[in-house]
Amino acid sequence: MKILVSTAGRHGATDSLGQEMARVFRHGGADVDIFAPDSVADVSGYDALVIGSAVYSDRWVPAAKRLVERVSRSAHPPVWLFSCGPLHSSDRPVNDTTDAARAVAILDASSHRTFPGRLDADRLSVGERQIFDNSGAVAGDFRDWVRVCNWAREILACLTAEKPGS
Repeated sequence: MKILVSTAGRHGATDSLGQEMARVFRHGGADVDIFAPDSVADVSGYDALVIGSAVYSDRWVPAAKRLVERVSRSAHPPVWLFSCGPLHSSDRPVNDTTDAARAVAILDASSHRTFPGRLDADRLSVGERQIFDNSGAVAGDFRDWVRVCNWAREILACLTAEKPGS
């Protein structure tokens, strides 16, 4: 089984979630490629796609949205999607975005999950810092590795489940 993991972010948290999922897939016997969205030209050789995007100002990263558009134009294997965002001061993950909902719809995605991310205020650009200061978000590392690994195992289970009558 061959799986493509493609993630888009700015500061590494989303990529780290994709890398951890790939580790779980490999441990389960899958052959895994990890590519940035703009590097993906053809998905025909894969049994599954996992596409993840960081969430900034309630939007997916443009590279992830471009990949979704490219994949939607042709036949593609089953797709799983995830969003990565920091926690707000109310201790809730970033809401599902309209970009994620659109991606689920046009790709007929098997699932979409939102995972908390990591926010290091010292690594933000001036513009990102202004948004952060006015957002109610809190800095810190909120990645939940258990949830990420469990979701990757769920994906593997879906892909390896025997079909009825086989």
